[in-house]
Amino acid sequence: MSSTELDAQGATEEPTARSGETVERVADELKAGILEGRYAPGQRLISRDIVEVLGVSRSSLREAFRRLEADGLVHLIPNRGAVVRRLSPDEIRHIYQIREALEGYAAQYAAQRINEGDNRRRLTAVVERGRKHREQLNFQQFAIDNRDFHREIVRISGNPLLAELIEKYHQPVFISQLRQLISVEDVILLAVDEHDLIAKAILAGDPSAAYEAMKKHLWRSADQMLARLGGTAAH
Repeated sequence: MSSTELDAQGATEEPTARSGETVERVADELKAGILEGRYAPGQRLISRDIVEVLGVSRSSLREAFRRLEADGLVHLIPNRGAVVRRLSPDEIRHIYQIREALEGYAAQYAAQRINEGDNRRRLTAVVERGRKHREQLNFQQFAIDNRDFHREIVRISGNPLLAELIEKYHQPVFISQLRQLISVEDVILLAVDEHDLIAKAILAGDPSAAYEAMKKHLWRSADQMLARLGGTAAH
């Protein structure tokens, strides 16, 4: 069956009312795969395989690819299709400059608001969940817990608009790319220790220390990636 025929068939199988939901589901599944390291930077996403596994049409998959490209997660290359984005040294530097401003701000305000509501309990819980990775080196689960740690700080900061901005620049491709460049054990153990320091400053209600701990955490990751790409330290 030709791709045109497959698209036509998919169009009849997916009612218009549901097509948007299908595209969103596919995009979320592929994004999760990048986040969890199932798809690595530079890897081609094979349309035929994804269509078969997820049971969707090629038209829905193409639209999902376009959404991922808009989010900066993949490149759409003529005659190759979708390829997971691989960052250049300059892109790493620029994005981490933005991340410092956004996530440093979030850490500051989280420290100011830590005693409101159940903020202290929730931050403590997410930190404790991350500490288990010192004993159980599971990168895919760590990637999820790492994301939850950073999201919790943003939630505590009380600025919901920050979440959208940080999500854009805290792209899963960073975690996957870092995993390729240094050992899994180094990634996990260093991050858990630094999360402890960030949380300690926030729980102490110290905005300046929280900002500095977050800044150190972010630039350490950036510098490690740049060093292994042959670039100059970012900070």
